[in-house]
Amino acid sequence: MSGEGKTTLAARLLGRMYASAPMRLRGPMRRLIGRLEGGEMVSLTLRAIMARHHGIEAGLHSYGCFDPARFNEIRVGRYVSTGPGVRVFRRNHPTDRISLHPYFYNTRLGLSESETLPPRPLVIGDDAWIGANAIVLPGCGRIGRGAVVGAGSVVTRDVPDFAVVAGNPARLIRERFPAKLRRSIERTAWWEKSREDLSSSLHLLQQPATPELSGMFQERIGQVEVVN
Repeated sequence: MSGEGKTTLAARLLGRMYASAPMRLRGPMRRLIGRLEGGEMVSLTLRAIMARHHGIEAGLHSYGCFDPARFNEIRVGRYVSTGPGVRVFRRNHPTDRISLHPYFYNTRLGLSESETLPPRPLVIGDDAWIGANAIVLPGCGRIGRGAVVGAGSVVTRDVPDFAVVAGNPARLIRERFPAKLRRSIERTAWWEKSREDLSSSLHLLQQPATPELSGMFQERIGQVEVVN
């Protein structure tokens, strides 16, 4: 998959300085690194520092998930669209303990010596779309491939592949495609391809999906079935 991701010497130098930088400078540094490498969709240095320092692993062409104040302990697939104002919470306050306060389970606050309430990881599948101001709570451990989370939704449980959910709490509104078409799209595994690889099939990606069109697309990009 040649041509995927961009890196520059200047961005890499900033990345090496990131660990020792004051907290107030880290946000501007992340934004500058992204700009130096063509934006957050393709910046390799930005992805490296987010994974190393903030527990955020993001696939290429994904965007909107590079703010550690709103995201932590997540693994994001490729081509994921994250709207403005989305927030992810990976643990609740412990209602079964004497105190609810994070002093007693969050080591970053300087009192507890161990993480007695570890955060729950979250996986966001390839090509998912999370609408503006959605909130993802610890009860959700996975947002499926190709899933849609409506703007302002509060997600409390896992979201299936290619499902559309919305509301507070978020509930299934509909499936994006019938099962046969969904399987056909999954067989293309198009999300494993680079933007350049997909450019020759642009006209197929700009039309409403049908089994026939999906079959043409799979034949064109030469993809094999994905085993989850």
